[in-house]
Amino acid sequence: MPVTEPTNVEQELLLGIEAGIAQLFRSGKSALRDYSNGFHPELQPTGFNILRMIFTCAPAQASTIIQQTGLDKSAVSRQIKVLRDLGLVDTEPDPRDGRSSFLVPTPLAEERMEVLRQRVKSDYRDRLGEWSADELSTFSALLERFNASDPRA
Repeated sequence: MPVTEPTNVEQELLLGIEAGIAQLFRSGKSALRDYSNGFHPELQPTGFNILRMIFTCAPAQASTIIQQTGLDKSAVSRQIKVLRDLGLVDTEPDPRDGRSSFLVPTPLAEERMEVLRQRVKSDYRDRLGEWSADELSTFSALLERFNASDPRA
């Protein structure tokens, strides 16, 4: 099927979507700073993102975090050191390869993450509390579809 040029209306809609996504990024960046600071005052947003990745993939290897985040090895290593120094991450030996290790959240990190999850749920309840279940379902499905369409993901 041939690709056609978007109409003026479609172009305006696409520009509106881009502006909305740009606002979403700004809002997300601000929330990330706020959540990381609330998690631990010495934790930078990059370290917080890495910690979230460790929670998602636990037990996780540094190479997995590098691959998933797109950060370079030295940045990930620095942030992992900070996370360990703050008592938020431990390492466990890889039972299949003694030269390798896994990163795991500490009980302190798990405790703080549970508090943060409750806060995040509350924040989103505040923002979306007046939305119907159908609207929430549609928004969730469209967001998932949009994110899945990113060739860089």
